[in-house]
Amino acid sequence: MLRKTVKELGFHSLLYMVGGLASSLASIVLLPVYTRYLSPEDYGIIEIIDSIRSLLIVILLAGFVPATAKFYKSSESLDEQKAVVGTSFWFICISSLLWSLGLFFFNRTASRLLLGEASLAVFINLGIVLLFFQAMLTTGNNYLNIQKKSKLFLVASLLKLVLNIGANLLFIVVMHLGAKGMLYGELLSTGVVGLWLIIYVGRHNSFPLRLSMLRSMMKFGLPFIPNALSSSLMHRVDRYLLRELGSLSDVGIYGLGYRFPFMLNFLILGSFGRIWNAAAMYEIAKQEHYQRTFAKITTYFMTLYVVCQYSMIVMAPTMIKIIAAPDYFEAWKIVQIVGLGMCLYSFHQFFIIGAFIKNKTWYLPIAYTLSAAVNIALNWLLIPRYGYIAAAWTTVATYAVFSFSGYALFQKIYPIPFEFRRLTVLFVLGSALALLNNLYFFPDAVLECLKELVFAAAFPLILLISPYLNCEERGSLREELHKIHPGLAALYSTLRRS
Repeated sequence: MLRKTVKELGFHSLLYMVGGLASSLASIVLLPVYTRYLSPEDYGIIEIIDSIRSLLIVILLAGFVPATAKFYKSSESLDEQKAVVGTSFWFICISSLLWSLGLFFFNRTASRLLLGEASLAVFINLGIVLLFFQAMLTTGNNYLNIQKKSKLFLVASLLKLVLNIGANLLFIVVMHLGAKGMLYGELLSTGVVGLWLIIYVGRHNSFPLRLSMLRSMMKFGLPFIPNALSSSLMHRVDRYLLRELGSLSDVGIYGLGYRFPFMLNFLILGSFGRIWNAAAMYEIAKQEHYQRTFAKITTYFMTLYVVCQYSMIVMAPTMIKIIAAPDYFEAWKIVQIVGLGMCLYSFHQFFIIGAFIKNKTWYLPIAYTLSAAVNIALNWLLIPRYGYIAAAWTTVATYAVFSFSGYALFQKIYPIPFEFRRLTVLFVLGSALALLNNLYFFPDAVLECLKELVFAAAFPLILLISPYLNCEERGSLREELHKIHPGLAALYSTLRRS
């Protein structure tokens, strides 16, 4: 049962990951363009707009994304499921429209407060329009998640990728529109794919509205507003404080460095979370040995996640040197520090399982609010002295507080025997290797790249051939490798014996 569950999670997560990779690929492919056609100040403006959008989208959605998944899975008939989707659509559509129209009245004030000049209000206007279409895209993607339509999600992501790359090259490189061009490109790709998905939902589900269901969904979803707002503050308030206490150039360098581990988090944790939060978590909770299954999946996921973030951490200097313009090179330090923070952050996916299974979502604001308060306080104290490096280390502290306060809140409500001994070995070994990698940097770029590749390969290799995996797990791994190719299984056995 455990292997079957892990395989199903892996299959859907992989498809969502490929789809997520498609949407992130635009950012990766175009980073050399961004860093050469956009100054750090331009990039700082984009970071501020994105940060504010992440806060406002929380209010527009009002917790209806998790509420839709919860009520859809609890529905006993097809008509009731359709009503869940339709009710969610009408609420999000009307809410987004009203909020977007209202925000236009405060565009110049917002521009002065957020960007430092009222004359930059055009960026605020573009962000507001983009906010509406982002809500529509989120609604369509959520329907694909609860339907387990991972293949269609992949198609939508690839379409958005093509549109985004084409539009950004046109607006930034050909038309030289700078930061505005980047927002135009995002608006075009998000708008087209968002409207297409809404049409798809309408054809396959329609949009019935039930006011009685609306009240129940709001009761479940409203606790997610302070949660998600605090979450957005955790992830994004440092940009505003960096602009307020530093400069837009600091925001641009910090934002570029933050983007890499955050994109990797989006690809792995975000892809996993789509199937986990929408269906798998509730299905596992009904199994006989659900506690053991939850614990094992936590260990397996965290092992994969930490290895991936570790690889990015050790490769950060070469990666930034290749992709970004020289003005952005110091961003490699941010990649390494925030990468560690993301590893701590990813624990929350499993530590708060009890909040959803036991309908204790009202406790979640404690962890979110505490973490946001820590983030704001530390940034306010440390940014004036240490700049964006302080913002990066504050991120690490914030994510640690967030994850482990969630563990303290829900472990008694819904006990899960997490394998902390193995997970501690994972973190200690990865941290030690990363520190060793940073002890010396070769002046020659090729030698430095080779050194980083050796360290990147060393971590997973040590985990595979050491006692980190138990006998049952090593046997299962050999079986899966043999299915791919018998030579892989033979190679793994040889490495184990040596």
